[in-house]
Amino acid sequence: MVRIFPRIVVILVVSLFLAPAAARAEIVLTDLKGRTVTLQKPASRLVVDDGRLILGLSFLTDDPVGVLAAWPHDVDRFGRELYETYRQKFPAIETLPKTTSNAQDLHVEQVFAAKPDLVVLSLHSRSSSQAQIAQLAEAGIPVIFLDFIADPFDNMDKSLEILGKAIGRKKRAADVIAFRQAHIHAIGERLAAARSVEKPLVFLETHASVSEDCCNSTGGANIGKFLRFLGARNVGDVLGEKPFGKVSLEYVIASKPDIYIATGGEYMAARGGLLIGPHYDQAKTQETMKRLLARPGFARLPAVENGNVHGISQQIFHSPLDLLALELFARWIRPKLFADLDVEETRQALGRFMAVPLTGNYWTD
Repeated sequence: MVRIFPRIVVILVVSLFLAPAAARAEIVLTDLKGRTVTLQKPASRLVVDDGRLILGLSFLTDDPVGVLAAWPHDVDRFGRELYETYRQKFPAIETLPKTTSNAQDLHVEQVFAAKPDLVVLSLHSRSSSQAQIAQLAEAGIPVIFLDFIADPFDNMDKSLEILGKAIGRKKRAADVIAFRQAHIHAIGERLAAARSVEKPLVFLETHASVSEDCCNSTGGANIGKFLRFLGARNVGDVLGEKPFGKVSLEYVIASKPDIYIATGGEYMAARGGLLIGPHYDQAKTQETMKRLLARPGFARLPAVENGNVHGISQQIFHSPLDLLALELFARWIRPKLFADLDVEETRQALGRFMAVPLTGNYWTD
């Protein structure tokens, strides 16, 4: 006689142990649109709509290119100098399939062809519609919305936490966030203790150029939040809560800014802008800065007269490296209060988290 009851008991007992394990294997995410997304396992084939997200991945995994199924190949936004560094270490970045960026309409067919297990879209992407998101969902491809670009001050660490959880790097994300938050809180505590009523006026000219109409400026949002956190006034506050916009040269001159900060990078070579990055030494960066300051009216700015002129790479703002921008701004805006702030030491510490540490000339005092 075959006794099957004991076998059933064994199967039931094993099932009781395996069922919770299977449930625990699920990863439940809440993205920046408040959507709940469930993954059956850590994602390992991502489609992203912004190449700059690779910098964020670099903080989470030793092979940020290895977890990509496709990306937009938007090399200029990523930064040509940074792209070359990544290409040398991860040659596959050059041959990965190409998908549309967040500035273009999403091509669902490209996503399907890449066979991803997760699509990561920018929070303010114009590339996707609800119908397309539903189409991907019907095909079993989950989608999350993150933001490393539009509002880095509020969303950088939130996005890093979600992304880390999505790819099974929750602990690593937590370590990076803890480091960043410790530095941000230290700056905030020192500012609070100082109780300074001084509010220096900053003109932060984004994509500064001698060949284009002056003047691009950050508004109250985006990088403008860095200035507000540091207790500075922003020439671009006239733009309201826009991330960026145009202010007239006449308005800049009349405002009499105390501090001038220009952003640039290799992408500005053809636009007569600030050349800064690993392909340029300080002499070249200073040469291009002098050209910017030679524009009509700039010599009369208090910032220029008093030598409070600085430059920074635009690429620093689009990843957890933006901590460097915050510390540099603190040092430039409150030089006495933050005279001992060692930004280079912070860069070295951040580099220990990264698959490809940042090297070269990314700012100028």
